[in-house]
Amino acid sequence: MGTMYYRKRLKEKRKKEKRPFETIVRAVATGIFIGSLLLNVVFIVTILLMGAASKMTGERGRREAGYEKVYIDNGPVVFREERETEIAVIRVSGFISEFDRREGLLDYIENPVGAVSRQLGLIREDPKIKGILLVIDSPGGTVTASDVLYHRITYFREKTGIPVVALMKQVAASGGYYVASSSQYIVAYPTAIVGSIGVIAGNFNFKELMDKYGVRYVMVKSGEHKGLLSPFSGVEDEDIAIMQSIVDDMLQRFIDAVASGRKNLTREEVTSLADGTIYIAGEALKRGLIDEVGYFEDAVRVVCSLASIETPNVVEYQRSRGIRDLFGTLSTGLLPWAVVQNEFAGTGQMPSGMFGIYYIWDRALSFR
Repeated sequence: MGTMYYRKRLKEKRKKEKRPFETIVRAVATGIFIGSLLLNVVFIVTILLMGAASKMTGERGRREAGYEKVYIDNGPVVFREERETEIAVIRVSGFISEFDRREGLLDYIENPVGAVSRQLGLIREDPKIKGILLVIDSPGGTVTASDVLYHRITYFREKTGIPVVALMKQVAASGGYYVASSSQYIVAYPTAIVGSIGVIAGNFNFKELMDKYGVRYVMVKSGEHKGLLSPFSGVEDEDIAIMQSIVDDMLQRFIDAVASGRKNLTREEVTSLADGTIYIAGEALKRGLIDEVGYFEDAVRVVCSLASIETPNVVEYQRSRGIRDLFGTLSTGLLPWAVVQNEFAGTGQMPSGMFGIYYIWDRALSFR
């Protein structure tokens, strides 16, 4: 009897000791469950509000494009009474490509080609806008994206007659300068880095490293040059000659664009500057690559002069947040190719192992 009684009391004692621990576990589990429900509710409400905000941005065309017009004053957003004439600011920042990118967890950024094209479409439909200030802060990008931007801005100018003035901020090099050449007048901040007219193409080669460790790469190709500049095969002089010919052709296209936009420079003078050299704004002015050293307000003054207007509002079409942005963020975060492009886009450097031809100053990262 005594032993059974003792065991019973011991069992009851152990149960009492377990109860506080079990209570804590239940409380934590309940808290996690309730917290997850609250987070889901907040998430759903946020999506609905973002979607509603996207639908309330004004005119039908602006809603569809996902942009809203805001009034700005030398950078910060301000609200003013509407006037009959306006100047629109369009920004070209970072690596110029046709790939969307993300910064942080939920910051989805539209690619420059798509963003500028949509803003030009909105401006074309807005009768109040009489001029464009193209604010550039870019080390360049892919050959195709830079050329497409140049073409679309030039085409817009020719079709609408609306003047375009470029304002170079920290860096407007290579593809950034290529795009600026589409404008009628170029103003650069005193500290801006300008120029780097040229083309770059390259790739890593691992052939000698593979030979050292006895690794063999087997390639079956349909033609002699099908494996041109493969990182796993030997580099042939003929392959280099082929790529050099392509780079030279791309350079001539760059020179043509600059010569067409810079009426004060002959093609021969542009060619003499097309060696990839960068210049500070004052030196770029001496060489005819820009028209003026100044600031935001100086560029606005030039736009007003070219458009023959006085005291306009300065506006900008800024992308409004909506459900599309959320899905864009998720896609750029989940797709490996998009992630590679995203990381590349934010640095201004060519990624390892990715071959391409670029109008870019690839050392611009150290200045950003």
